[in-house]
Amino acid sequence: MGKFERAVNNNEISAFFKGEGDYFSPDEWSWGYHNFMINWMGMMANLEKGENSYQLLVKYFKLYLSSLKEDVLDAWGLFNNLGCFYCLRKDNSYFLTQCNDLISELTAEEKKKIGFLCRYLKDNFDKVPDSASMRPIDEQMKMVKADGCPYDLFSL
Repeated sequence: MGKFERAVNNNEISAFFKGEGDYFSPDEWSWGYHNFMINWMGMMANLEKGENSYQLLVKYFKLYLSSLKEDVLDAWGLFNNLGCFYCLRKDNSYFLTQCNDLISELTAEEKKKIGFLCRYLKDNFDKVPDSASMRPIDEQMKMVKADGCPYDLFSL
């Protein structure tokens, strides 16, 4: 059983999206950070096997989003998870097409929460572990936009 199946069975979707505990996937460079894309690829491959794949993705993402707090690591994780979605959608990976837009499926309150957390991240980016060696958050946002995100995550 893969990480995603275990997360669903154990009602640990938020931990899966956050990369906590058993759901941590080390990046390939062994820098000690969670690789969000590895978890996304495992989740998408698993969802692709069943029916209502996209609806399930939205359901699980909403569960994850509801667990997030005003915390720099939660905000950083959200930003990365959204980046993974748009990166995969850009190439029509798995079952995603350009017609699918995760944020468009959310309520006004959920979109507002994304905007709040992304602004919080922007204002507190220096508190993200190893942020000094990363591209500035505005540059990273440009990359998400280039992958097809139709929203300015900082102004939702």
